[in-house]
Amino acid sequence: MSRKSAARSSSRAAEAGAETNTLYEDIESAWLEQRPDLDMAMACTLLRLERVNQLHEMRVQEISNKVGLNTGDLHVLLALRRSGKPYELRPTDLFRTLLITSGAVTKRVARLQEAGFILRVSANDDGRSELVRLTARGLAVADRGITEIAKGVERVKKESGLTDAEVNTLDRCLRKLLSIDVKKSAKHD
Repeated sequence: MSRKSAARSSSRAAEAGAETNTLYEDIESAWLEQRPDLDMAMACTLLRLERVNQLHEMRVQEISNKVGLNTGDLHVLLALRRSGKPYELRPTDLFRTLLITSGAVTKRVARLQEAGFILRVSANDDGRSELVRLTARGLAVADRGITEIAKGVERVKKESGLTDAEVNTLDRCLRKLLSIDVKKSAKHD
């Protein structure tokens, strides 16, 4: 991509980002005007967070397409890859790790096995259960996918101008928000 083309693309992205920010500012202002008795600042922050997630998912989908998979299937390969050698997990561990149903894991595993990205193997400690293991092909695709994701995230960080300290602060804040889910789950158990 030429410098001129890259500059145009960056300019369009900045304009789109400014429009999105304005949209959320308009929503916040409208609620402040219509319901001044309510504090909608956190709700608007969560809307922005939702949009950030949508943009990230779009980037991951693009990467998944480049490696010839859908996002869900790439997530399975990445979960197996980060498990360490021999890159295998029980299907139960996969659906817990990926926060999806066992049925969804079964479908993804079947697709990935048919395509040669994974194998099903017997667990050494229990002949009745099986493990899902990356093949060499699956390992190569997982490594390519995570490398592209890391590059994309680094690009987002650079283009946004976020500092390491800001990313750390954001991470701490998100951990606090997610801790509510953990506390809620513990109360229901």
